[in-house]
Amino acid sequence: MHAGDIFAGKNLPLVDADNGGSVLHYPESLNKAYKGVKGVDTIINGHMPAQTTFADLKEFADFNQDFLTWAQGELKAGKTPAQAATEWKIPAKYTGYSATVSPLFGGIEGRLKRLADEMKK
Repeated sequence: MHAGDIFAGKNLPLVDADNGGSVLHYPESLNKAYKGVKGVDTIINGHMPAQTTFADLKEFADFNQDFLTWAQGELKAGKTPAQAATEWKIPAKYTGYSATVSPLFGGIEGRLKRLADEMKK
């Protein structure tokens, strides 16, 4: 399966809000693919040099869900996206994931701003 940029690499994904991208629904979309697509043993990712497995897709969905749960908790606790952005750390169970967050679309703070906007709806 070619996952393209929905699973570009083992890091926080880019979320293009101007074109319908959603931080809130990202994990849901990944889980729909994991549960709905059958017969896949190898995934070609958007920007990784190595192919991954279907189990890696599930782990990536879990990673994004864990980020979403953490981010919602931070925002609900009253932190601004800028405050929360400085505190995010990759959970230890995600060995091999990159802490580098692309500055495109505002970096981690931009993702948190997008999520805050989505939570208001």
